Amino acid sequence: MITPTDILSIEAWILIGTLAVLFRVYLNRKWSVLKKLDIPHEPPSILGIGNIIEALKKRAFTFGLENKRKYGPIYGMYIGTKPMICIHDPEILRSVLIKDFSNFPNREVTPNRISGRELNSSVLNARGQEWKRIRSTMSPTFSSSKLRHMSELMGWCSDNFLNMLTNRHQKDGVAIFDLRETFSRLSLDMVLSAAFSTKVNSLKDGEEESEITKHAKLLFRFSFKSPFIILVLLFPSLAKVYEKLNLSAFQTAPLNYFRKITNVLMERNTDSNVKGSADIMQLLIENKISDDDVQNGVDKGMTRDEIIGNSIIMIIAGFENTANAMGYLAYNLAMHPEIQKKVQEEIDEMMDEKEEFDYDSVNSLKLLEMCLQESLRLYTPIIGTQRASQEEVVINGLTIPAKTLVLIPSYALAHDDDYWEEPFEFRPERMRDMKEINPMLHQPFGAGPRNCIGMRFALLEIKMIIAKLLREFTLEPTENTPKPPLELVVATGVRMKEKVQLKAIPRR
Repeated sequence: MITPTDILSIEAWILIGTLAVLFRVYLNRKWSVLKKLDIPHEPPSILGIGNIIEALKKRAFTFGLENKRKYGPIYGMYIGTKPMICIHDPEILRSVLIKDFSNFPNREVTPNRISGRELNSSVLNARGQEWKRIRSTMSPTFSSSKLRHMSELMGWCSDNFLNMLTNRHQKDGVAIFDLRETFSRLSLDMVLSAAFSTKVNSLKDGEEESEITKHAKLLFRFSFKSPFIILVLLFPSLAKVYEKLNLSAFQTAPLNYFRKITNVLMERNTDSNVKGSADIMQLLIENKISDDDVQNGVDKGMTRDEIIGNSIIMIIAGFENTANAMGYLAYNLAMHPEIQKKVQEEIDEMMDEKEEFDYDSVNSLKLLEMCLQESLRLYTPIIGTQRASQEEVVINGLTIPAKTLVLIPSYALAHDDDYWEEPFEFRPERMRDMKEINPMLHQPFGAGPRNCIGMRFALLEIKMIIAKLLREFTLEPTENTPKPPLELVVATGVRMKEKVQLKAIPRR
């Protein structure tokens, strides 16, 4: 019979036992913070990496609403060993995101800081003065004048999409397309064309999946159950070590691929030296600064690493969140033909008057805008976002200690029947007057100074594509199209769990 001492010595077992006890004491101390603050929460566990597996995987789309019903509008959870206060109160959220922004300027969830040197320097992950400098540098690239120019390039990509559907219909008698696959390719084409002046047509039938699409998919293949991430969630101080060593939670191959692409784009745009171009890469290069400039405290400009990191973020956003939002809108219109017909009539009237799809004409489509906003509410692009307090603050009686994470539960807020009538129904009429919509309850792109910098670009892109699509085609479900509501999963964003196809029927 094999005994424990046959495997390891008594001393080794004593050491293991001691380490296990110390680890348990460490966890107990870390997991006592919310209790001391008198904030209700579900018990954390090692297997649940605190509460993160329940909150982002098993019960991602019910966790927030269930906890609000159970504990009220303020409750807690643990991201690994870090306590997080979850807030459903719109007035407190307004203070966190807007009024007291100076005390909540950063996103501080540990995995954000282990994305690699370039992505750590993106506008998404940057902190403090670095974020202010990057944000102020990038903001002019999304001005109305720049978007007007980009809309012309967006039209080229939209036409490629319509040509694909037309050819497919002529060949097969019916044009059936997969929402995620098609809109992912189209959004990527849009970003590369409008933002980087690189024309790619990845929608041709018979074309193999592009390398950039393959690597974008690989970039999203990471898991919170990875030992790399589990260690840093349980021992947050390791993040500083990972950051120093330039280690990343993302796979090396796709990161290297996107570094190479952005380097090529940078070199091309530097050589072309096209001053005044709306090309985002060109605009960033015109504001390129050195690391020494950063050390000297300049308040505008971006280093080479920062340009690369933000270019990768643009490409990733184009592949994932914008494509998903486009797919949800197309699906909602296909499943509500009476609303789709009214949107088509609005588009026809606009074209009779203006005769072209451009920045101004697309933005004049009021009903399409309502449908898009309602679709973004119904299928919120993100589960939630977070901020970290700099100093202790009391807001409406809630004490938030210094260096404490605050969760803004975007999905739960957008589906709370305390605020929305029939929240799981597609009802565009509720978005008729956006001034009446509380921006704390509907924030698909975040809220406050740190909202998504590419929001206007994404909205224009989605409206341009759907408007041109509905001008030429009517969308209908196939026999296999799932009934609403769609089942969702959490990846980098919120995506459809199963394959969803629609039919495009020519109108003329």
